[in-house]
Amino acid sequence: MKNFIKKHHLTPRPLEPYKLSDKTQTNRMDNRTLIIGLGNTILSDDGAGILVAREIKNRCQGLPNLDVVEASLGGIGLLDLMAGYERVIIVDSIKTDESNPGEIYRLSVEDLGDTSSYPCGPHFLDVRTAIELGKTLGYTMPETIDIFAISIKDNTTFSETLTPEVEKSIPELVTVIIEDCGLTK
Repeated sequence: MKNFIKKHHLTPRPLEPYKLSDKTQTNRMDNRTLIIGLGNTILSDDGAGILVAREIKNRCQGLPNLDVVEASLGGIGLLDLMAGYERVIIVDSIKTDESNPGEIYRLSVEDLGDTSSYPCGPHFLDVRTAIELGKTLGYTMPETIDIFAISIKDNTTFSETLTPEVEKSIPELVTVIIEDCGLTK
């Protein structure tokens, strides 16, 4: 049998500047808002952010200057989604020892705290660090980023059902986001 692997002699050439994707090369989408529902809908309460985003999409369908997406990623994976928007609203679940399931939180990027104690590497990049990285790489990052979260009870059970406390809070959070962010027709 013949060997189909050919050896190539590569000639070194100067590195060319890194080019961002077409979306990141464009100017900011004036007055455009992106809502990102984060989570995993097969891990019980972890899907709360996605369910909130779905309901907002249903209630605000056809609203100009609004895009709603679902994502099961975080950190660096959010860069391409957020690039170019004037405002981004992230909806996710949160689990702390101090909160009760179903409580609603509004956070800023600064509220996420000091990132120096977070695990390192691209798979563990937090939202705050990802935004700074995006700016450094030349992405047109949002002027405003709001984070809304529902305190959850269970994010480890394989289930497409939310716990009652979290399910009860979904309509309330949808209303808060629509009213607070001026997402009315």
